[in-house]
Amino acid sequence: MYLTNSERTLKLLGQLSRNPSHLLPYLRHSLTSLSPLELELPWWSLKAIRTLEKHLRTDQNVFEWGSGGSTLFLAKRSQKVTTVEQHPEWLDRVSGALSKRSLTNATLLFRELNMDHREAFESCPYAQALESIHDVIIVDGEDSFGPDSKWSARESCFRIAEKWIKKPGGLILVDDSWRYPLIRKESHAEKRVVHESIGPCRKGVTSTDFHYY
Repeated sequence: MYLTNSERTLKLLGQLSRNPSHLLPYLRHSLTSLSPLELELPWWSLKAIRTLEKHLRTDQNVFEWGSGGSTLFLAKRSQKVTTVEQHPEWLDRVSGALSKRSLTNATLLFRELNMDHREAFESCPYAQALESIHDVIIVDGEDSFGPDSKWSARESCFRIAEKWIKKPGGLILVDDSWRYPLIRKESHAEKRVVHESIGPCRKGVTSTDFHYY
């Protein structure tokens, strides 16, 4: 979040004081040198991880933009996971981690990415990898976002996701959601829940939004 260091510290202390059960996960998973892939956990808020764990079922199909620890987490808890990634070397690492755990229900897609401008991104293979209805869609992965950015790849992915989310009963997850007020404004979800908390491999606090359809 765009805060000063002192503001980040105060926000973190406030979160931990209100959620004492988060202290041990913070010490174990936030102050670690391990990566989310090594932890086999998504790089989301802890509240979002715990909530999605209860939501997922072994008859659900999941799509995610951006692979990593989330891919292993999702594969363990759903029927099928389809993940799109633009870095072949990273995709090989994720593939190796899946094989090591004997997780065979994840499909890893390498797709080329074009970040020249919004229109180029929305028509590129990475953005267009989602082409069927899914129970859960994860908007994460690549982004052009920054304080001076005029557009966001995740905003575009969210618009695409709304075309392919199962209705009723589908869920779109948006990570680092504090960055995307436009997504919150444009969402056609029946309900939106903001899960703000600490998270694995994060020193501070982040938010992950759930859009229920």
